[in-house]
Amino acid sequence: KKFNETQMLEALYTATYTDDVYTVILDEMNLSRVEYYFADFLSILEYPVDKWKLKIMQLPYQFDAPMHLEDGILQIPSNTWFIGTANKDDSTYTITDKVYDRAITINFDDRNEEFKVTQEVKPIKLSYNGLRVLFRNALAIKENALNTEDKRKFKIITDFIYETFDLTFGNRINKQIRDYVPCYIACGGTEIEAVDFIVAKKVLRKFESLSLGFMKDELTKFNGYLDKLF
Repeated sequence: KKFNETQMLEALYTATYTDDVYTVILDEMNLSRVEYYFADFLSILEYPVDKWKLKIMQLPYQFDAPMHLEDGILQIPSNTWFIGTANKDDSTYTITDKVYDRAITINFDDRNEEFKVTQEVKPIKLSYNGLRVLFRNALAIKENALNTEDKRKFKIITDFIYETFDLTFGNRINKQIRDYVPCYIACGGTEIEAVDFIVAKKVLRKFESLSLGFMKDELTKFNGYLDKLF
């Protein structure tokens, strides 16, 4: 009558007691279908933070539960990020839109060249709440927000993609743009770079499901639209 927790559950529980930034690494996450084994998390993380609750076990009647595990329910700590790595080959499963739409993807297409650090570098210590303050400050700067003209251009592009290729996306990506652009600019980037990244990773990625070889004229017109607007 013992419960043997996994390393992941132990880390999530520990994170509820600290203000450190935690990361959970899902290595080669598409060796099985992500939306199967990670389904609970994909759904829960869509809710407000106070509703990030995961049912771990049914506790016996009048059981004296550990702190932060009341009624056998674990509050997924907001100071935790889930990071997955994935290869694309015959041994892996395709990652679906449901997963891509909820994540920011970074492609590693080149080999990393070896380098040596030649100067003294001091470590940066940053708490989770300190990081949240930086995010809030970036979002509070009006000049960092996506401007009206670029919103109009973005809508033209997405409307064209829908009308021509029958590809669309939900309000989730619109919210991601509103949060991502100001933070990207606060880190030293530009608005156009931030929009380009989101369009490439969230919208153009959906083209993988199309038979692009039969759409040369449409793609040429789309390319012209991009050049004209941006």
